[in-house]
Amino acid sequence: MMAVGLLLGMAVVMVTRRPPAEVSPASSKPESKPTTNATLHEPRRPRLPAPRLPQTPGPGESVPEAAVPNPLAKLLKGEVLKLTPEQAEAYLQQNKRSAEALLAAARLTRNLSLLREAAERFPNDPRVQLDLALRGTTPEEKRKALDAFRQLARDNPLGDYLSALDHFKSGRTDDGVKDLLQVGGKNRLQDYTHDHAQSAEEAFLSAGYGALESKAAAMFGVELPHLKSLRELVPQMTELRKQYAQAGDANSAQAVSQIGLNLAWQMEGQSGRTLVGELMGMSIERNFLASQSPDSAFGSDGRTVRDRLAELDAHRQSIRELTPLTDMLARIPEREALIYFDRLKLHGELDALRWLKNKHGNP
Repeated sequence: MMAVGLLLGMAVVMVTRRPPAEVSPASSKPESKPTTNATLHEPRRPRLPAPRLPQTPGPGESVPEAAVPNPLAKLLKGEVLKLTPEQAEAYLQQNKRSAEALLAAARLTRNLSLLREAAERFPNDPRVQLDLALRGTTPEEKRKALDAFRQLARDNPLGDYLSALDHFKSGRTDDGVKDLLQVGGKNRLQDYTHDHAQSAEEAFLSAGYGALESKAAAMFGVELPHLKSLRELVPQMTELRKQYAQAGDANSAQAVSQIGLNLAWQMEGQSGRTLVGELMGMSIERNFLASQSPDSAFGSDGRTVRDRLAELDAHRQSIRELTPLTDMLARIPEREALIYFDRLKLHGELDALRWLKNKHGNP
């Protein structure tokens, strides 16, 4: 009996030392058993390969602005912004049918009646008369506008050059020579290209296009009809110089060459000039220098005609190296593209391209 009592006492002691079982709250559910063979104490590992996560910029990071093409991409591929007649009319009303607005609407819609309206309403605006002299449909209309332009812009040699061309083509050579003699002392050739571009930009903005689109389309699409006329004048002058030389009148032949060189330098020296105008001026200069001896003096600094021709070749090559930079305009930040066109209007296309190269290097 004593032994049995001892065994019962030991059993009670062992039961009282066993840790109490954890009781879950009545509202909780039994924990599900893991389906893997890992033990509860083994750290769980993510499966591989992992699912792809969406790419988002991290703290302090941003997507480069030039990663998305700006609005110039389509324009550089040749797309042209258009102005509907309704948009043109709204633009005209907004600007009270001013001379600038009528000129822009006439050019962008190719509506000659708007240009004639401008000539009737603003007969003393040289820009209007010059445009009508270049775009009129009859010789009489064009000649009348050209005479008006020459009276309104007496210091602009462009009118004299255009008048000479008209006389040469009509067989009135003496009158053409008299026009060329009027050029002397007129050094600032004004073609109003940037006036037209500015008005076109404002017209596109009024039609709802963006700032960069409007600025670029206005400059890319600006028409230069006066260059076609000046290009036609050069062979006329070249033939005139040749006829003087064959007649033994070396002084007159040299005078015609000098007038041709003055035309070239006026085109090359225009403020805010376009590359096409500058290249054309260089071509005209080369044309009239070709009639002179390569070893003859060019200027008063010791250079020769041969030296000047070499300079023209080098300058033309530098332009060729810069022109591919325009493709970069579709990839640079929009704010920098806007600066490019502002520089183009202020300082010319060549200066703007040099700025682009200094900013971003070669394409």
